[in-house]
Amino acid sequence: MFGIIIGIIVVLVILALLVMLLTSVAIIHTGEVGIVERLGKYVQTLEPGFHVVPPLIYRITEIVNMKQIPLKVDEQEVITKDNVVVRISETLKYHITNVNAYVYQNKDSVLSMVQDTRANLRGIIGNMDLNDVLNGTETINQTLFTQIAETTAGYGLNVDRVNIDSIQVDTTIQDSMNKLLRASREKEANIMEAEGHKQAAIAKAEGEKQAAILEAEANKQTQILQAQGRAESQRLFADAVKDQINSINAGLQNNGDLYLQYKNIEALEELAKGDSNTVVLPSTAVDSLGQLPAVGQVLAHTQATKPAPHA
Repeated sequence: MFGIIIGIIVVLVILALLVMLLTSVAIIHTGEVGIVERLGKYVQTLEPGFHVVPPLIYRITEIVNMKQIPLKVDEQEVITKDNVVVRISETLKYHITNVNAYVYQNKDSVLSMVQDTRANLRGIIGNMDLNDVLNGTETINQTLFTQIAETTAGYGLNVDRVNIDSIQVDTTIQDSMNKLLRASREKEANIMEAEGHKQAAIAKAEGEKQAAILEAEANKQTQILQAQGRAESQRLFADAVKDQINSINAGLQNNGDLYLQYKNIEALEELAKGDSNTVVLPSTAVDSLGQLPAVGQVLAHTQATKPAPHA
C-alpha cells in the first residue's frame, strides 16, 4: 500500500515537472515580441525565436504584434463650418514602436489613438465649408495624419496612414447639391457651346481673311505678270522699230540721194493727181529729178522740142 502511494506521488511529480517544463518553453514568431514578468514586474522583451522561461516566478504575460495593423474607425457625425452635418468613416494603419509604452504606460493605447483621431477630425472639419470637405479628402488626410502623429508617439504607436473612406451628407442637402451640380454643368455646357460658336466664327473669319489675302496676292501676281508681258512686248516692238530704223539708215548711207529722188517723184505723182495744172518746184528738186535716167530723158526731149525764143 505504501509503495503504491509512493508510486503515485512520483508520477504526479513527474507530470508536474513535465507541465512546468512545457510551460517554460516559449516560441516567439517573426513580427512579434513577448513580454516577460517576474512576480508581476516587467523583466524583458523576448525577440522572435525559441526561449525557455523559468516557471512559477517568471511568466510571459503578453505577445505583442509588431506588424502594421489596419483599423476601421467607427463612423462619426461632424459639423462643418457652414453648419452642415456630415457622416465620415475612416481607416487607420499603425504599428507598435515602443512596447513598454504600449503595454505599461497606457491602459488602451489603440483606444486612445482612436479617440484622438476622432477629436482631431472634428476640429479639422469644423474649420472647413461643406464644399471644401467634399473636395478636399486628401488635404483632410494629410492634416489629420500630421496632427495625430505626435500624439500617438506617446502611446507607443506610429500612425502610418490615415484614409477617409466616405463622406455622407443629409438627403435634403444631397438633393440641393445635386441641383446645384446640374445647374453648374448646364452652365458649363452653355459656356462651352458658346465658346465653340465663338471659335467657329473666328475660324470662319480667319479663313475668309486668308482667302481674301490669297486672292489679292493672286491678283497682284497676275497684274505683275501682265505688266511684265506688256513691258516685254513693248521692248520687242521698240527693238523691231530700232532695227528697222537702223536698216533704213544703213541703206541711206549708200543710196541716200536716190531715195530722196524717189520720194520727190512720189510727191510729184500726188501733186499731178490734183486739179491744178501748174506745179512749182524748187530748182534743186528739178535738178535732182533730172539725175534719174528716165526723168532726164523726158526733160531732154522737152528741151529739144521747145521752140526757140524770138529775137
